[in-house]
Amino acid sequence: MSFIDRLNVRLARFLMYLTLAIVLVVVYGVFTRYFIGRADARVIFVSVWLYGSLFALGGGFTLLEKGHVSVDIVYKKLPSRIKRALDIINLLLIIFCGAVIIYVSLPLAYESFLKREVDSSLGIVFAPPIWWFKWVPVIAVILIVLQALSLLNKILKNKTIRKGRDEK
Repeated sequence: MSFIDRLNVRLARFLMYLTLAIVLVVVYGVFTRYFIGRADARVIFVSVWLYGSLFALGGGFTLLEKGHVSVDIVYKKLPSRIKRALDIINLLLIIFCGAVIIYVSLPLAYESFLKREVDSSLGIVFAPPIWWFKWVPVIAVILIVLQALSLLNKILKNKTIRKGRDEK
């Protein structure tokens, strides 16, 4: 298992606990709204940030585990040489698209950091900093691209790739 494989596995384990934090935030929101009678606007922001972080940062692990949704009715019946070629094309496409996303989003995240951008949609009542959240997609796509490179390296070296959940 490569360094990036281990990194994505450890990050996924951390993200499992982030799910518990999301549940606690949502339960707090429901409790304040229905039992105290006052909705807390911060709950919406925090739960969206946590959900977004969870799903974005889990992408590399999902790629490693082959957990993405795929229609492989035809793929399963193909010879392994063609499967290998399709896997290479797929990974190259992921790497290319990821590089474009990083190229576009990195300057936006950096500019937001320099400005210490906040969300002022609620005015002066609650203006949370959002500059840090703009780094989440950048980091997530970097992890996905690195995972794609790791898998591509394994395919090109003819190493066995860890099978997905369906194939164990």
